[in-house]
Amino acid sequence: MRLCRVTRLFAPLASAAMLMLLGNFALAQATQPAADDGVLHDFYERVRPALVVVQYQWDSELAKRQITGCGIVVREDGLVMVPLQLVSTEIPDSQMKDFKIILPSDTQDQTEIDATFVGRDERSESAFVKVSPKDTHKWTAIHFEEIPLSVGQTVYGIGLLPKSAGYKAFLTQAIVSANLRGEIPQVMVSGGLANVGSPVFDSQFRAVGIVEPQANEDTLLDSRDDLRDILLPPHFFVPTRFYGLSLADPPTDGHSVQIPWMGVPAMTGVNDQLAEFLGLKNQPAVQIADVVPGTPADKAGLQPGSIVVKVNGKPLERGDLPEELPLILHRQLMRMKVGSQVTLTVIPATGAPTKGVPTNDIVLTLEPRPKEPSEATRFFALDLGFVVREAVFIDDYQHKMKPDTTGVVVDLIRRDGAAATAKLTADDWVMQLNGQPVADLAQFKHDYLAFRKDHPRDEIVLVVHRSGGTEETINIEPPQTDASPGAPGGDQP
Repeated sequence: MRLCRVTRLFAPLASAAMLMLLGNFALAQATQPAADDGVLHDFYERVRPALVVVQYQWDSELAKRQITGCGIVVREDGLVMVPLQLVSTEIPDSQMKDFKIILPSDTQDQTEIDATFVGRDERSESAFVKVSPKDTHKWTAIHFEEIPLSVGQTVYGIGLLPKSAGYKAFLTQAIVSANLRGEIPQVMVSGGLANVGSPVFDSQFRAVGIVEPQANEDTLLDSRDDLRDILLPPHFFVPTRFYGLSLADPPTDGHSVQIPWMGVPAMTGVNDQLAEFLGLKNQPAVQIADVVPGTPADKAGLQPGSIVVKVNGKPLERGDLPEELPLILHRQLMRMKVGSQVTLTVIPATGAPTKGVPTNDIVLTLEPRPKEPSEATRFFALDLGFVVREAVFIDDYQHKMKPDTTGVVVDLIRRDGAAATAKLTADDWVMQLNGQPVADLAQFKHDYLAFRKDHPRDEIVLVVHRSGGTEETINIEPPQTDASPGAPGGDQP
């Protein structure tokens, strides 16, 4: 997804690309008449103050990078919503620094305002930042409405051009082509929308959705693909109903929204053949593939092989394909509160299934999702080029380890470091360091630094468990220099 960098906005565009762009607008305009030019201009001027640039510094162990994307002011106190991809769940909160909100201007220099990270909300694939309470700027906010959209309706987008064009706001027009179901409901358009993270409006200029990134779309405004969203504009947006919960109940005080879970890491959608055999024709259903011991599902008696047909007495939401059903159910549970009781109506796994098989109601209480890798404590072995962190649930599950297994997990490998040369890989579970069992991250850090200080030219020996189930011994030969081991940055927690 790389395009040539541009220094002026439209001058470098090739003729074919320009024709494609104009064709998108022509299609929309040919399908329905455009609104009055003056009305559109007033709409554009009213909305653009609510579009801002959100910028922060990502200081990872291996590099520093400035991240910049489109934000929408959703509250008059300066609360700004951004796509979750801009602050990926894979980035530890401690590595996101120096948040700024940038206000573009046609007549003066850009204004930078200090901001803080409020938190992520995976329920709606979004995140929030907020300006300092001391800020005196008068904010214009966009208030989204849940309004059904029909095929053939005109919609408008207002987004921000990339850094090379001064983050200037731009207007697009499109036609609703289809309403799609799935884990995340989407609206498909012809004509093209504005950039990822920008709002979408109906023909009455009511905010009805947000452009979410697709597989080949970028959330960044300062990438080298400067005019990607102009040459190949997005054709999908997510309607307001998906964001309503987060807009009404956003994260607060720097804490991401707590996500509940029931302890079922794997499910499959029931296909048409099995559904007909079970008497479930035209009724969405999900089969449980695995249940983690000690979790709410296990305590409630949910068994692998059980088929879920209802949640809290209501049939499962239908998707366009059976493969989407597990994600739809997962998202439905995510949007509940920790501590909520959930009643699953299931066809039991025991016995041979037959038509008309009776169902059971299983009542479970949702618990907080286990700690994620990005929440784990970390240590950077700078001199040998690898990062380890404390083991979390997903590591136990993928490595098929018992929950009380000790050790640390490799998270990052520097490409040109000694650890990479020795074939240490990300996700390796380090069980021993120089012949001694690894109890936890604190002990690994202490023993590693002590050994590297006392034996700076000696190799370290790690015994690792790999996710494929094998154990291997990794000998890492340190650089034969006089550099102080573990410094600087090698002693980061």
